[in-house]
Amino acid sequence: MKPKILFLHGSGTNPLIFRIQSRALLSLLTPHFEVVFLPGFHECDPGPGVLPFFQGAEPYLKWLDDSSPAEEKVDWTGLDRLVSEVEKQGPFVGVVGFSQGAKAGMELVRFLEQRGREMRFWVGVCGTVPFQGGKDEERTESFHLIGEEDPWRGESESLVGFFGDGEGAGKQVSRFKGGHQMPLDKGVNKEVAEWILGVCRM
Repeated sequence: MKPKILFLHGSGTNPLIFRIQSRALLSLLTPHFEVVFLPGFHECDPGPGVLPFFQGAEPYLKWLDDSSPAEEKVDWTGLDRLVSEVEKQGPFVGVVGFSQGAKAGMELVRFLEQRGREMRFWVGVCGTVPFQGGKDEERTESFHLIGEEDPWRGESESLVGFFGDGEGAGKQVSRFKGGHQMPLDKGVNKEVAEWILGVCRM
């Protein structure tokens, strides 16, 4: 059986849309891994760039209300639901998250680490900064993909710090030409896929 990787979509999309957005990376991973897409917990408006291409692909979903620290703190009770699904469908060797999905994946990794159930890696693409969780350093191997033209690039750059200071061992940062999106560039996706394979061989 192939090891499993968890894919978490961004706010305002869903597993079907994220599967299409991730197609370049999936083509490199699926020969080696089973990929599982989970749906967010709340319906919401379509996310940036979703319309008009994905018109009619409802429901559009998100993991939590992160409009403010107060709202997010209340809403992260839903993390238990994500953990429950992971335990039901796992085990997973790692998680790939886009935008809010990267945030959700990071909180999931932290939760599992605190209970001695670590994943091997976390990949965040255009991730947004968690309001909750403080600056506790993650021990999980991490790969940060940051769009050079992403309006939320500052948040992605700050998120790197949640995995320790600097770009030392266990953490890789790659910046690609593009905005708030899953990159389609073959070289970028090959870099991520090879990194994941390397981590899983360790």
